[in-house]
Amino acid sequence: MRRWILLFSLASVILLGAAGAVWLWAFYEPERPLEPAWDAVVTTIAGGGIRGSIPAGPFAARFSDPFGIAATADGTIFVADGVGAHRIHRIAPDGTVSVLAGSTEGFADGRGADARFKTPSGLALGNGAIYVADTGNNAIRRIAADGTVSTIAGPEAGLNGPVGVAVDTSGRVIVADTYNDRIVAIAPDGAITPLAGSAGPGFADGASAAFDTPCGVAVDAAGNIYVADTGNDAVRVIDASGIVSTIATGWDAPLAVATSAGGSVFVAGARGRILEIGPNREQRVGAGGGGYPDGAGADARFRSPSGIAVMAPGRVVVTDRRNGLVRLVAARSLVELRPPAPPLAPHFAAEAFDRTPLLWPFAPFEGPFEITGTLGEPRGGAGSKRVPAGLDVQAPEGTPVHVVRGAASDDPLAAGAFGSLNESVRIGPVAYVHLRVGRDHRNRAIEDDRFVVSRDEAGDVAGIRLKRGSRFAAGEVIGTVNRFYHAHVNVGWPGEELNPLRFRLTHFKDTIRPVIVGGGVRIIGDDGLPVTTRARRRLVVQGRVRIVVDAWDHVDGNLARRRLGLYRLGYQVLDAQGVPIAGFEQPLETIRFDRHPDADAARIVYASGSGIPVYGSRRTRFLYVVTSTLRDGVATDGVLDTTTFAPGDYTLRILAADISGNEAIRNRDLAITISATPRVIE
Repeated sequence: MRRWILLFSLASVILLGAAGAVWLWAFYEPERPLEPAWDAVVTTIAGGGIRGSIPAGPFAARFSDPFGIAATADGTIFVADGVGAHRIHRIAPDGTVSVLAGSTEGFADGRGADARFKTPSGLALGNGAIYVADTGNNAIRRIAADGTVSTIAGPEAGLNGPVGVAVDTSGRVIVADTYNDRIVAIAPDGAITPLAGSAGPGFADGASAAFDTPCGVAVDAAGNIYVADTGNDAVRVIDASGIVSTIATGWDAPLAVATSAGGSVFVAGARGRILEIGPNREQRVGAGGGGYPDGAGADARFRSPSGIAVMAPGRVVVTDRRNGLVRLVAARSLVELRPPAPPLAPHFAAEAFDRTPLLWPFAPFEGPFEITGTLGEPRGGAGSKRVPAGLDVQAPEGTPVHVVRGAASDDPLAAGAFGSLNESVRIGPVAYVHLRVGRDHRNRAIEDDRFVVSRDEAGDVAGIRLKRGSRFAAGEVIGTVNRFYHAHVNVGWPGEELNPLRFRLTHFKDTIRPVIVGGGVRIIGDDGLPVTTRARRRLVVQGRVRIVVDAWDHVDGNLARRRLGLYRLGYQVLDAQGVPIAGFEQPLETIRFDRHPDADAARIVYASGSGIPVYGSRRTRFLYVVTSTLRDGVATDGVLDTTTFAPGDYTLRILAADISGNEAIRNRDLAITISATPRVIE
């Protein structure tokens, strides 16, 4: 019987798999002394919604917008799941996930599912309870041990979208009153006292300090209050006398801070990094970068970490918002027995987004309008080329810009670059660029309390912010076109945007074949010089070469002079009889602009001379290096090695296609002779 019990127990452990093992390791392994500047290893411990996971297990959970996080000494974790969920989850020390409080969006006290939140954000433990920054309700809520929710500061308290919350040793609740740009304290008797900050965004230390959209707060044992000053890309500290100082700057819109018993401050950066500020104010990146994978140090990736809590020495838990996960950052010296998390592949839900056709950003929303630029076209001057992430749609300055897909803003700083040509706002998975956010054509603020307006001494609009959790229906106005005379629309996660034309833009039509310019197929030698030698009207080629194609697209309804970038490119090699040679039975597709390319793409995929007239060219030119590759947004330099071919006559045939499937026919072939004799370079 004992043997059967042992076997059954072993089978149960195997069934629990990586999930249970990660939790047992994470919270029950004996503590060990930590080395200075400990190396971090990142492990996913909850989320992902994996089918077949143990019901109520950590990897069966599917988080919508995991933002705030708090943890107890026994390993219990609490997660605020904001936009789209409006719940507070409890993750038990054994990995079991349950809803502690909340259900649908709203504002109601009560126990468990009877309570209602609206975009809960930061969490904190203290006074035997959990405190919630209920951002969308402009309130601070308290969850008692039995799951009963009460309100300790409601809308009448004058809070404006609070995002961060903490509890100090005296029992005061410290609040990042985000869109009031101040830090306040709520006493046990409910009295609210401003601690630091002024009426409006700014940056100043001292007794008359100023913050810009503070989103995170934490308190150490000495009573110092640390602030993630998001809009200033800074970490600030308020000492016991109320004096503010800055301890870190330039840290990519930090959203949350946490303190450790050893005197370190941990910071969750909105753009993917976990920062540690040591007791002597030394700084280092513990882990992170944009993306997902688990791993060590900089090999690990986060997509918008927004909440952070210290579990124990060498153990920090983080909410990875856009990945929908809870992750553990632990010292390498504690991970000898660390089991792997199950396979995960967080990604933007393109299939779900594509269930509804994409609207145009101007009225009438079904369009069509003239497209003036597509994803991946070259922009910028020589030596500083870049590629845009979406679609340019032409409109006169002052034209109202409308929401193309109903969604809520999940970022506390969803609007940016105020007053510049690149002013933008992100609402859910769609970003809009080149507009006056929240303003009309005369720069007057739109009457809409979802936008937070800052004004200068003359009363003119000096800044616009969009509150976290603000929901918009498709068709609502969010601003007007600025002096760039078009709106730019991106679809997908920042830095990983997908081509908007793949999402069935209403009434978009392209029945016109792309154009390859006459004589537009060129060969560049490995020395960087054009190949010009001809024999029998064929270009003589030898060695490693690059193929460059001068081509562009035109769509129905556009002006005749309008040239747009292509979607797919590649090439094929035919023999002297016009039959594809082995390995080229089908055209080799090397370039596909299906998602936003990486930073190196412009110099790898485009040859010198590419660009649009705004940047100094006489006319728009797209000179594609089709021997290079662009796959899933990653560009790689490449060549055609003709030494692998038998000498003789061949034809290079170019593939140049638009997203509608039209392919260029004219000027696509280049007759070449592959020579066994090396070129002579004078």
